[in-house]
Amino acid sequence: MIQNKDYILKLIEAAGKAITKMIGFKEKGEYTQALDSLNECYTEHFDSIHIETESNAIKLDLYGNLLKEEAEINLKLGHHDKARNLFQKALETLTKAETQSKTFDLKRNVLIQEIRLALKNNLE
Repeated sequence: MIQNKDYILKLIEAAGKAITKMIGFKEKGEYTQALDSLNECYTEHFDSIHIETESNAIKLDLYGNLLKEEAEINLKLGHHDKARNLFQKALETLTKAETQSKTFDLKRNVLIQEIRLALKNNLE
């Protein structure tokens, strides 16, 4: 069991580094590179993370965050329809995490509000 936790932690750490790289590109305005980095994260790291918890809330939180980041990048690139779809998926994913989680997560709730605001202000 401990070996399995170590493996999961290593995967999460690697995914975190990939996400940090993507955010760096995003902050520099290098949106195409940010999307490429995000796709790398999905294929190399996220698909490998199979966290076996009662609710999978951790995995849902991670996926919801990634969808939000991807939506913001697509919005900057002027891909409004794609951004709207990604924001909606992020909202659904984070709402599911909120429903399944047994604890209150302030960060998750802030993200949900940010996504709702983005949908209302930018994409109606």
